[in-house]
Amino acid sequence: MAPPSSILALFLFGAAAVPAFGAEVPPRHGEPAAAGAREAAFEADRKAILAMAGEWRVSYRFEEILSWKPGYALHPPYKIGGFEKVVILEDKGGHIALQHLLVDAKGAVTKHWRQDWDYQRSSFWEYAGKGGWRSLDLGPKEVEGSWTQTVWNVDDAPRYAGYGRWSHAEGVSEWVSHPLWRPLPRRELTRRSDYDLLRSVMHQLAFGGGWILEEENDKVSRGEGGESVLARELGVISYGTGRGADFPAADRYLRKTGPFWKSVRSAWSRILEQNREVGYKGKRDAKELAESLFAAAETFDPATESEEQAWNEILGLIGEHCFLVPKGGQ
Repeated sequence: MAPPSSILALFLFGAAAVPAFGAEVPPRHGEPAAAGAREAAFEADRKAILAMAGEWRVSYRFEEILSWKPGYALHPPYKIGGFEKVVILEDKGGHIALQHLLVDAKGAVTKHWRQDWDYQRSSFWEYAGKGGWRSLDLGPKEVEGSWTQTVWNVDDAPRYAGYGRWSHAEGVSEWVSHPLWRPLPRRELTRRSDYDLLRSVMHQLAFGGGWILEEENDKVSRGEGGESVLARELGVISYGTGRGADFPAADRYLRKTGPFWKSVRSAWSRILEQNREVGYKGKRDAKELAESLFAAAETFDPATESEEQAWNEILGLIGEHCFLVPKGGQ
């Protein structure tokens, strides 16, 4: 029997056999486990995260299943498919960075989202609404044994983050987040104005031959009178092996633009170290910053331009489109 949370996938896609993945690890509840069991659990967690890298055929399906607000009409389901290559950018034991790249059959590549995984991280960037994020500290009980997943925008700015623990049973590895806040998804950003943010519980399941991202989303409107929930949505993003895309084009794209995007990540790391709140100045700034960085990535030449020049350009673009609240500032 599959883990309980896979009911979402069964609801949206129907029953399917789940291949075995890894070995079972004793559950981490109650008293601290022996050092050997903790190490085995840590390595099983890492194996599940690293298994997300690869060349994938991806299907997306989101469906509103329940109206919380009288008179609210459920919107039609959203379905789309495509191809992604997920590349391991960094693997430092307790820190793993995975970059997603959209690829098509003709070799067109688009830098997509990035997911970072950090073991026993004591703080993360929480979405605060209105295009802004703030640093949030965790307590010792929340940190112990947990992995924080940070999802980054295409411009490498924060998008959302959450902490949770991995479990491994019956051939499936599953990570479940605490309830977290997220900005409007891109699929509805320009189509909807009746809600402001998502309150979500995220599930990531890794198994042999693929992985699944499940979302339980409440669509929330936040105003002067407080918060109201419009609808509950279930979403499944399924990654499976498949052909039909020019995946080597993703490698060529990273070889060409990788040094620039590394500087972008480094610039954001410095900004996040020095500030307690960050965000976009206006509704169009996220789109405009991404477009500017993408254009700069295509023209950057490490043979003729220094890292300092790249940094200055990147920091200038971020400063033009984002507000920053320094630590200790008002």
